[in-house]
Amino acid sequence: MPIRSARWVVAAAVCISAFLATPAWGDQALTARNKAVVRDFYTTVLIDRDIDAAPRFVRPDYIQHNPQVPSGLKGFMDTFRSRFAQKLPPDYKRELLNVIGENDMVVIYVRQTWTGRDAQHHQALGFDMFRVQDGKIAEHWDAD
Repeated sequence: MPIRSARWVVAAAVCISAFLATPAWGDQALTARNKAVVRDFYTTVLIDRDIDAAPRFVRPDYIQHNPQVPSGLKGFMDTFRSRFAQKLPPDYKRELLNVIGENDMVVIYVRQTWTGRDAQHHQALGFDMFRVQDGKIAEHWDAD
């Protein structure tokens, strides 16, 4: 009988630890909302190149950790408005490959493809990490 009891204790411990390791429903809902904010931002603003939509997704006090883009919503918009005015190769494509997140942190994995002036096909893979606060993007880091 002691062996059966020991198995029960081990099984109960495994179940309890699995339950405790599972995020609360509130955390899952927050994560899902924040992933949606980042996915919608990336698709609308960066893939569809709609810079005027940025205020729907980005906080005015946005913190940018890429030295090539100033912090603040205005700095972001000014930088990308200028970038979006530049002509792209006809076959340029930016794709959102994956979105992962936990609570207020969301990471996206992206691919850009194009044919260069050298007539060669190019591909760039990268990631961006965002912190979402109160339903808007508050902070950004990338692999640049």
